[in-house]
Amino acid sequence: MKMTREIAALLAGSAFALVLAAGPAAADDEMTWSYATAHVGTCTVGQTCGQPGGVRTLGRESFTATNSDYNNASVYQDDYQHLTSSNYGLAFASAQAGEGVLGLPVLKAYALGGFTNVAGVATTSVDFAAAHAIQGYTNTSEAALVIPLNAFQGLVDYISVGGAIGGRVGATLAVTTSAILDPTVSSQYFSPGIGSSAGGQWTGSCGSTGALAMGSASVSPVGVPNTKQYLGLSATSCTGSDTYLLAPGQSFYVWATLGVLRSGFGVTDASNTFNVTIAPEYQALVETELAPSLALADGGNLAIVTGVVPEPSTWALMIAGFGSAGAMLRRQRRVLHS
Repeated sequence: MKMTREIAALLAGSAFALVLAAGPAAADDEMTWSYATAHVGTCTVGQTCGQPGGVRTLGRESFTATNSDYNNASVYQDDYQHLTSSNYGLAFASAQAGEGVLGLPVLKAYALGGFTNVAGVATTSVDFAAAHAIQGYTNTSEAALVIPLNAFQGLVDYISVGGAIGGRVGATLAVTTSAILDPTVSSQYFSPGIGSSAGGQWTGSCGSTGALAMGSASVSPVGVPNTKQYLGLSATSCTGSDTYLLAPGQSFYVWATLGVLRSGFGVTDASNTFNVTIAPEYQALVETELAPSLALADGGNLAIVTGVVPEPSTWALMIAGFGSAGAMLRRQRRVLHS
């Protein structure tokens, strides 16, 4: 049976059909920078899964965008049916600016896995989707602004179908002034590791240049069909102070990452969104005192930090566990397709 968008939505039992049909919601602002990637691949259980070069990529799509209110990437069965008649699912991710006064990021990600067993040879999917977004703000006033570093929080609203060992939801949130990491590195957060960091973790930390506040959360959810689950997180100050003094003409950046993984038959559906918001106790301050003096920032002068990009086979190590998703991102001046 061909895996179409409509069938995928029915299997997921979620709002994914509405996401596909309606497209991006209206937003107040464009995003300073965004990146979306989707991947569908396979490995042979007990043979190539977890081995270097063991994942066969059937389809992958990635887009980078600047000054856009919506960005997305997807891989469906239609995209790889020329490579195999088996159904290994689909992946979808998107990023858009929210509707609040700051237009904070709204991220979505969805992965539907597949599994085949032919003549005793079991082959499983390695499907993931990730969305990254930066929203930057420049102080346009003639006075310094006091930025509350603990004001930014997020909530992932997701549904999972299938065993915990084959699925993962991870999100990160940060506030920074510079030193954004290359997204082609940061998107590979499912790379292998050892011990508690098995599966990879942030490529940025509180020790990174320009880091003001950071936070992350991740879970291997046990599937409860048609039941919403929630993953909350907040950015916590890295500086030892609860505030940051933003000089006139200076910029700061709020960035967010959402990633989902599904190996084997099942669904990891965070298309119900990762919403970045202002904590209630800071809303009045941000909306009435800060927002009128902030304009969307030009991130063209941000430093770019690069690193080693893991090979696709490293994404298959779901048996070892997965660390938190996260990345600091590079802002580019043009749209790229890879």
